[in-house]
Amino acid sequence: MRFFKNWQLPLAFVLFLTGIMLMLAIHAIRGEANTPTQQKNKRLITMVQQQEEELEQLKKSLHEKRESLKKYQKSLSEGKLETEKLQYELDKLLFLSGLYAVQGEGITVHLDDNTKGKELAIQKNPDTRIEDFLIHDKHLLYIVYELRAAGAEAISINNQRVINSTDIRCVGTTIQVNAERLAPPFIIKAIGDPDNLTRVLEAEKSQYNFLKMAGFPVNIEKHKNLVIEPYKGSYQFTHAQPKEEKE
Repeated sequence: MRFFKNWQLPLAFVLFLTGIMLMLAIHAIRGEANTPTQQKNKRLITMVQQQEEELEQLKKSLHEKRESLKKYQKSLSEGKLETEKLQYELDKLLFLSGLYAVQGEGITVHLDDNTKGKELAIQKNPDTRIEDFLIHDKHLLYIVYELRAAGAEAISINNQRVINSTDIRCVGTTIQVNAERLAPPFIIKAIGDPDNLTRVLEAEKSQYNFLKMAGFPVNIEKHKNLVIEPYKGSYQFTHAQPKEEKE
């Protein structure tokens, strides 16, 4: 019984010392964890983690910006196509309105007063009507109508573009076209099929043929490339107004 008690005391002492040493070791390890080097490493790790988080945010933002850019580029592309379509329609309207200079194959029709015929007629009869030997507005009108019927796509008279609202009428000894007074000789330009235009004008009952048979100095020339200047006047509407669309 005494032997057991004598052994127990040293063992307790050894365990006590072991516990103290273990506590000191743990304290030392914890102390090393709080050294400046370890603290610096912790800060670096924290900074790396923050940088990684910021990088992820930047990637996300970059992805969103790229998607926005794609949508913007698509919108621009669609807008460009729409603009090109509108420009095409505008050019077409300007072309049909005669506001563009045009070129192409066609003919020129030369007309002049019958001066020689007038002089011969006066020699025979001093009371001869001089008006019968002059080019009048009706002659130009009829020829313009015939050219249009033959498929002329653009017409001008002495470089005055003929459009739908063009007024051709006699004003004294001159003929007014688009508010411009013109005097003979008259040169009518027409863009279209030269053979077809010529065939229509030279028909038996055409106005051109009537003038030719009456002795007027007239002729037709065919051209592979003819330029017709644009209409330089203005469009004026006094009574006509655009129709309002009902919703």
